[in-house]
Amino acid sequence: MDWIRLGSSGKDLTGFGARAGQLSVTPHQLAQHNQLDDAWLAIRGKVYNVTHYLPFHPGGAEELQRGIGKDATTLFDEVHAWVNYESLLQKCYLGRLVSVDPEVDTHQLLFGSQESPNKKKNIPSKVILPNKVTPINIEETTQELNPCPKFDWVQKTDYITLIFYTGPLSNAKIEIQSSNSTNDLNVCLTYDGQVFANEIRFTKEIKWPGQIKLNYETGKVEMQLKKLQSGIWDTYGTLRQTTEVASIKVTDKRCRYRIVNKIEVNYNTSFLELERCDDTKLTVPIGRHVRVFLTVQDQDISRSYTPIPNNVLVKFNSQSLSVDKLCLMVKSYSNGILSNYICGRKKGDVLEISDSLGSFSLKSLDNRETFLLLAAGTGITPILKVLLFLLERRIRRCKNVTLLFFNKTEKDILLKDQLETLHNEDSRFRVEHILSQADSNWTGHKGKISNNLLRDSIDKHLLNTVYKESDIFACICGPTQFSHLAQSLLTSTGFNREQMHVFLG
Repeated sequence: MDWIRLGSSGKDLTGFGARAGQLSVTPHQLAQHNQLDDAWLAIRGKVYNVTHYLPFHPGGAEELQRGIGKDATTLFDEVHAWVNYESLLQKCYLGRLVSVDPEVDTHQLLFGSQESPNKKKNIPSKVILPNKVTPINIEETTQELNPCPKFDWVQKTDYITLIFYTGPLSNAKIEIQSSNSTNDLNVCLTYDGQVFANEIRFTKEIKWPGQIKLNYETGKVEMQLKKLQSGIWDTYGTLRQTTEVASIKVTDKRCRYRIVNKIEVNYNTSFLELERCDDTKLTVPIGRHVRVFLTVQDQDISRSYTPIPNNVLVKFNSQSLSVDKLCLMVKSYSNGILSNYICGRKKGDVLEISDSLGSFSLKSLDNRETFLLLAAGTGITPILKVLLFLLERRIRRCKNVTLLFFNKTEKDILLKDQLETLHNEDSRFRVEHILSQADSNWTGHKGKISNNLLRDSIDKHLLNTVYKESDIFACICGPTQFSHLAQSLLTSTGFNREQMHVFLG
């Protein structure tokens, strides 16, 4: 409240008066403002003067100082991507972060006076002829790139299936676009820090859209497409593959999504199923989140949400899971402008949503067989896909999973029936509900997360198994205070950093 009062006092927090919001700041210029009395930072391309905000930062000025003088987007996402920085720092906004000062003649700077501005440098690529796939060779790159994924195809009389092998636990993001032609398809695969573009030209026409099937454990991606005319093809066509480092792609893009289904989960939470307005098929990797945007009085309001399985309200298992459905579970808060807006939408309405964000890696689970999941409230959302993945693993089978689900009252427990059904059907999974404001009829656990509660749960989790505490991997998600406390309590019991992942998106 003190910070809000300061921002409303009329004091110029930028130091640039009427020019604030119109500046173009280069990384070199940004780096010159790296002191406590002259502190600038950039988040997602926007530059802020945070000098006056330093003493108000909840984590302390020293923590915020880690990001000043540079692009702090990655650091921000790692610590608290859920914070609405656009609203919080709107009175500190200076302008956009640019690669080169707009007043500089970039053509002469980069190419000299003789180079034609329309001349483009060739992008390394490889055209793959029918039924032959060879990896691409990238030259003149500062980073050694992995080869493009192996490709295969199979067919039936009415369908053709494209297959890409991205590698075990790659947790790839898949984006598939069909051009105006019924012969062309663009498949973009993002994983292991690279973007792999696959341009396919079919010898005959196909129908769009198709269906995506993804095995997260093996990394096998299958795309089934219906042939426009039945028959057996001699060849699928041609495939052109290119690759580049993922960091050079634009990550702050937004896309329009249409609500195709909406279900009320309980008294204050809605389930929304969405699809891209441009008919692009997209998968969000396990454990990653998206941001939903709303513009109010020329200011962006955004909040992070983790997509959940599309079948969570019906049959909660991997057999009926569709990986190319974007489904969100949104809780409406009394003072939440964005959450009330989202929950107030109806079928056919459109939302503006970001690309997938986050740092969770499935490879952190690779050598683990026993898991402890801690969730509070809507913090259950990233846990759901992780839980399905763990129970469906075949190569390194999960032996047991315990979910500790913290809520205020019984009516606040999301998906209670679905979780208990899974608990009854799979002996490896156990769920315990803990309520902080339980009524007299509640017979389960009461209270909040504590050292004693975790100790008892861990002992019960390990009972009659061959595992010890150091074998457990824990995933944590909930309000920030809950997540930090849970991490601290697990650390005090003996867990190390390699045994935990905290979802802070």
